[in-house]
Amino acid sequence: MSKKIKTIICASLAAAMMVSMCGCGTGSTGSENDVKEEVTEAVTEATEETSEEPIEDFAGIENDIPELRSVMASADGLGEDAICGTCFGMNEFYDGYVLNLIKKHFNAVTLENELKMDAMFGYNNDAPPSGSIHEEELNGEKIMVPTLDHSRADGVLDKIKEWNDAHPSKFIKIRGHVLVWHSQAPEWFFHKDYDKSKDYVSKEEMDKRQEWYIKTLLEYYTGEGSKYQGMFYGWDVVNEAISDNTGSYRTDTEPGNDQLSDSTHGSKSSWWKVYGSNEFIINAFKYANKYAPADLELYYNDYNECDAKKSQGIIELINAVKAADGTRIDGFGMQGHYTVNAPSVDQIETAARAYAEVVDKVMLTELDVKVSALFDGTKDALPAEYARQAAYYSSIYELFKRLKNEDGINVSGITVWGVIDTYSWLQSQSNVGGGASGTILQCPLLFDGDYKAKPCFWAILDPTTVDASILEVKRPEITITKGTATIDGSVEDAWNDREEIPLDIIVQKSDATCTAKLMWDEEYLYVLMDVKDATLNDDSENEWEQDSIEVFIDENNARSGSYDADDKQYRVSFNDKHSFNGEKCLEENMQAAVVITDGGYMVEAAFKWTDITPADGTEISLELQVNDASSAGSRTGTLSWADDTGTCYMNPSMLGHAKLSE
Repeated sequence: MSKKIKTIICASLAAAMMVSMCGCGTGSTGSENDVKEEVTEAVTEATEETSEEPIEDFAGIENDIPELRSVMASADGLGEDAICGTCFGMNEFYDGYVLNLIKKHFNAVTLENELKMDAMFGYNNDAPPSGSIHEEELNGEKIMVPTLDHSRADGVLDKIKEWNDAHPSKFIKIRGHVLVWHSQAPEWFFHKDYDKSKDYVSKEEMDKRQEWYIKTLLEYYTGEGSKYQGMFYGWDVVNEAISDNTGSYRTDTEPGNDQLSDSTHGSKSSWWKVYGSNEFIINAFKYANKYAPADLELYYNDYNECDAKKSQGIIELINAVKAADGTRIDGFGMQGHYTVNAPSVDQIETAARAYAEVVDKVMLTELDVKVSALFDGTKDALPAEYARQAAYYSSIYELFKRLKNEDGINVSGITVWGVIDTYSWLQSQSNVGGGASGTILQCPLLFDGDYKAKPCFWAILDPTTVDASILEVKRPEITITKGTATIDGSVEDAWNDREEIPLDIIVQKSDATCTAKLMWDEEYLYVLMDVKDATLNDDSENEWEQDSIEVFIDENNARSGSYDADDKQYRVSFNDKHSFNGEKCLEENMQAAVVITDGGYMVEAAFKWTDITPADGTEISLELQVNDASSAGSRTGTLSWADDTGTCYMNPSMLGHAKLSE
C-alpha cells in the first residue's frame, strides 16, 4: 500500500472516530470538514497515479475514500480474483445509498433471501396458491410441480445487471443462496399433493421434486440464454445441514421450539424426515453438478464452523459428497457469524486449515461481528466497541491473507453479511446461526447507519490503524484450599471455612445472584454454588437456556483458544439435569446433588481430575457461571465469576485462574 493511501486511511480514521463519538445522524464538525478536504485532495492525487479510471461519484456516500474491492481483491490482499462481497436484499433495494456503497466497494453480492425457496414460491408458506400446481417434464416423465416466482430475485439482479452492462470494469458477481436448506422451505413442499396435512412423499417422489427445483433455478439464472448468464460465480448448494447439538447431520428431531407441522421451521429438517439419511445432500450436489455450468462454483455453507465437534461433522459431510458418484463440490463457506473476540483467531485458523485439507476453496461467506459483552448499547460506549471490533476484523483479515499465501490453502474471498449496520439481521432477535437477542444495538458491519466507513473498514485497509491490545483480556485469580466433601446436598462442615466467591459479572441481563465455594483433593475439584433466583424454568429444549449452573475447567492451564482434550464444560440444572461439552466431560466423571432452597437452588458437585495429578501449587483455569432463564423459557443472561465476554464456552482462554493450595 502506498504512503499516500496510508495517509488517507489515517486521516479518514480520525474523522470516522469523531463521527462515532458524536453518535449517529449528527452533522459534521468544522474540524472533521477540514480533515475531509485534506483527504479529498490526497485521494484525488493518489487516484491519478494508481487508478486506471477515476473514482465515480455516488450520491450520499463517502466518495473520497479508497475502494475496499481494490484492496481486498489485489495481489497484496486475497488475490486479484478474490471475492470482496456483501449481501443485498429487499431492504437495501429501496435504499439507493446502499446500492452506491455496493457499486463503489464490492465486486460480488449474495442475495440475502430472494433466492431461497420460500421467496421462490412467493412466500406462500401455508399452501401453494390455488391453481399454481401444474405439469412439467423431467427426464421424459410428466410431474406435477408448483409455480415459481422469480420476481423478487429478478428485481435485485436487474439492478446489478444494469450496472454491470454499463461498467464492465467494475463488474459485480453474484453468489446463489441457497438451493437446499431445512429453513425457509415451505412444509407443503415435502407432502403429497403439496398439502402439509397429508402424508410425506416417498424418497423417490422427493428425488424428482428436488431435481426439478435445482434444474429449474440453475437453468433460469445460469443456463444458456439466461439474461443473467455469466453473472453467477458460485452457488450454495446445501446450507446448515450439520447439527449444533450432535455435531452430526441435522435431523427432524433437532432441539428447538419449532415443530414439523409449522409452515416453516428453523431447527428441524423435513429433508431428513423424508430421507432419514444424507441422501438428499448427495443428490443436491449431484443435480447441481448436472445442471450448473462447469465454471459455477458449488459450495456447502454452514455456521458455528469453528466449533471442534461441528467442524468434524462438516468435514464428514464434505467427504461424503466427494466420495459419491456424479457429485461436485468446489468449496466450503465458513459463514463467520462471530462475536467480538470469539471465536478466537486461533480457532478460526484451525478450522480453515481443516477445511482446506478436504475441499479446494475456503471462503468467509456471511461475516458479521456481534457486539461484545462489554458493550452496553450506549453512545458513550460505542467508540471503545468500534475499536474492539476493528481489532477483531483486522486479525481475521490478516489471518486469511497469511493463509492465502500458503501452498495448499485457497482462500477465495470474504463476503460481509450486509452493508450498513441499520439493515443487519442482527438488529432483530434470532437464535439461529449466530443470531442476536434483539435487545441491544448491534454494529456488526463495515459501514454505519449514516453510510460512513467505520474503524473496522480502515482496519482491513491498514492494520497499523488498529490497537490490537484492546482484545487482550485480564482474568481474576483465586486460591483454592484442600478439602474433601461428600456430595449429598447436606453441605457438611468441610465447606464452612472456604472462601466465598461472588459471581458478579452480568452478561446481558440477570436478576439472579450467586456465591460459590471451592476445594480440591487428589481425585476431585469440589464446587458449591448457592443461587438466588425467584423464577426457575426449564421449558426450553436448549439446556443452556434453562436455569442452571456451569463449571468450566482447563486442567493443564493451557489457556488455548479452543477446547483441548483436558478442557471441560459441565452444566447442572436446578432440577439436576446434566449436560456436557468436552472430550472427557462425561457423566462418570462427575457427581452432583441439587437442593431447592427458599428463593432459589443450591448445587453441590465434584468433578474428577482426568489429565493432571493435583498438588500444592498446581495452577488451573476455571470459570463458574449461572444461566438465568425467564418464565417464558428463554435465557435472559448469565452470571459469571471471571469471563466478561460470555464466550468461554468456545474459548478457554477467557477462563479465570486458580492456584491449588494445601
